[in-house]
Amino acid sequence: AMTVVIDVDVTRGRMSVKNHPLSGVTAPQWFGIIRRHWRSIDVLTFAPRLMFLTMMSVINSIGAMADYVFYGRAVRRTVIRDDPVFIVGHPRTGTTHLHNVLSQDVNRFGVATTFDVGFPSGFLSTRRCAPALGMLMDSTRPMDNMRLAHDTPQEDEVATNQMSSCASPYAPLLFMRDEAHFRKFYELDETHEEYPCEREEIERWRSSFMWFVRKLQYKHGEGKRLLLKSPVHAARIRVLAKMFPNAQFIFISRHPYDVFKSAVNMADTYYWQCYFQRCTVADVQEFILKQGEILHDAYVRDAKTLPKHTLYEMRFDALDADPVKAISALYDHFGWSDFETTVAPALRTYSQSLENFKKNSFSKLSDDAKRVVNARWKNWFVDLKYDADDA
Repeated sequence: AMTVVIDVDVTRGRMSVKNHPLSGVTAPQWFGIIRRHWRSIDVLTFAPRLMFLTMMSVINSIGAMADYVFYGRAVRRTVIRDDPVFIVGHPRTGTTHLHNVLSQDVNRFGVATTFDVGFPSGFLSTRRCAPALGMLMDSTRPMDNMRLAHDTPQEDEVATNQMSSCASPYAPLLFMRDEAHFRKFYELDETHEEYPCEREEIERWRSSFMWFVRKLQYKHGEGKRLLLKSPVHAARIRVLAKMFPNAQFIFISRHPYDVFKSAVNMADTYYWQCYFQRCTVADVQEFILKQGEILHDAYVRDAKTLPKHTLYEMRFDALDADPVKAISALYDHFGWSDFETTVAPALRTYSQSLENFKKNSFSKLSDDAKRVVNARWKNWFVDLKYDADDA
């Protein structure tokens, strides 16, 4: 039996419909989820949420049809560039902060916004409605007070999870009890020893992801590189490098204790808004720990295969302490131009806007929790050279 070392409320807010990661699902996608997973859904417990999403799926289908009619042909003709930049790293390591910072380089990068990933099937034709959708989400992220608006940069896997009817490692946010069932979607590998992913499942993920990327490329134009960020991409370096031969990767890391504390806080403040099934604190703890193991081991294995000029590794502390210096070093590494003229001024303005932003302060981890983290995330301490406390 697993020792539970975290305190998370898993019963809160069952009537809540805000901030749901499937708010943009279309009727066919929604019925695809129900068809595959109806046995796992606690219908009576989560009836209001399920009814809300069913209603949204009808509205979203209209947006999807509009995208198909007005933009379908132009999107299909769009050439996807083979050189996106991927920001990867374990969840809660600062990937969002880095995404926000790099997105200031508007001449170089196009990003996915909260609206794009929230409503991936209809965002091209419904973008005028974007401000109104503030009703469906909070103005700051529930877990860490960072600004959240329809135009803030956001992770593409949220879109892929909806478009593929949950062929994604984000699905456990809905089905936390069945978390193990979705582990195959981290690495998307048919021959994986522990979690082989069937070819048609890989294709479900791939076709959804590529269609979303194609729409993004159309939106920004073929002159812009896409700047894509999803923590779970850390387990897919090999897959992504094959799909995009000139891709570049930025990996950001942070102390495992800080990441664990932040992940527990996120589970407590946000996950309950997503659930379709009752779950235990032990389920949540296992999800956090197992995700850390899978992402880390896959990343370390695959990063070794990348040529030096396609990967840059940085630490959250360095970015936090001096964003201009940290990003300048990154630009130097990749040989990207115009840092001083365009990016640095925008960065200084952006950093000033964050000065009132309060980073969460968490209480210290208990010795029991440290023991669990030391054991389960041992490789992380060793490979990335972080010190573990003797607990």
